[in-house]
Amino acid sequence: MMGKLGTVEKIVELEQTVNKTKKFRPDYPVSEDLRQVMVSEVFRDFMIYAFDLYYDNENLSLLKEFVKEHKPKAEKQQGLLDNLFWWRLLYDSGPNPVNSCFDDYISDNYYTLRNKPFIKSWLRECKNVVPKFYFIGHKYNDRTFVAIDILTHESLEVIVYDPIAIPPKQGEIAMGTLIPLGGGLFFPIIDFYHFDFEAREAMASCIHHHYEKHLKTSSMKEAFFHVVSVMLQIERIIFMQNQEKLTSK
Repeated sequence: MMGKLGTVEKIVELEQTVNKTKKFRPDYPVSEDLRQVMVSEVFRDFMIYAFDLYYDNENLSLLKEFVKEHKPKAEKQQGLLDNLFWWRLLYDSGPNPVNSCFDDYISDNYYTLRNKPFIKSWLRECKNVVPKFYFIGHKYNDRTFVAIDILTHESLEVIVYDPIAIPPKQGEIAMGTLIPLGGGLFFPIIDFYHFDFEAREAMASCIHHHYEKHLKTSSMKEAFFHVVSVMLQIERIIFMQNQEKLTSK
């Protein structure tokens, strides 16, 4: 009993709170109050800032053409475009660049953040995130589940705050960008791009091969884009095959 109490006390002691914490530590849990500030106030404001500053025709024209060429279902096109927007913005911002979008936000909000060292530390930690492919593992419910990094096999606890996000299916493959919340918990910067469930086996069988192939001649940023293209083509092919089967019955 004493051992359990000591463990609980240690966890509480390590918990990052608004008042006592100055540096964000990804492995330490964050209090519920601080987490709400991080997600609902700070990151929401950062998202508005980023879209206002970077979400324009200059950054989107090539990405829109890419989406058009790959012909995802109509209801999935905007989600794909938005995820690719963050791919471009975050890869161009890292790793540890002189001026990332997070650095720009901190600089432009100097007076608001000058007495919030924990928030600034957390935003600087966010500089290292990039879009990845995930396998959706165990689901606690539609808003909390395990996402497994397909390349590293690392399991991550995910919580989704967006009330209109599409609940993932256990076993599906999804593309997205996860933001750290402390204590091994993450949330997606926007809703994942959910690949069709019927395409998961074909995608899983070759995704490592295509990564290895493109990483021989390309950066991780470029390789990711090439692999996205291949996975979308697989998704489209399987969708068309299933449509043909339905019409032939």
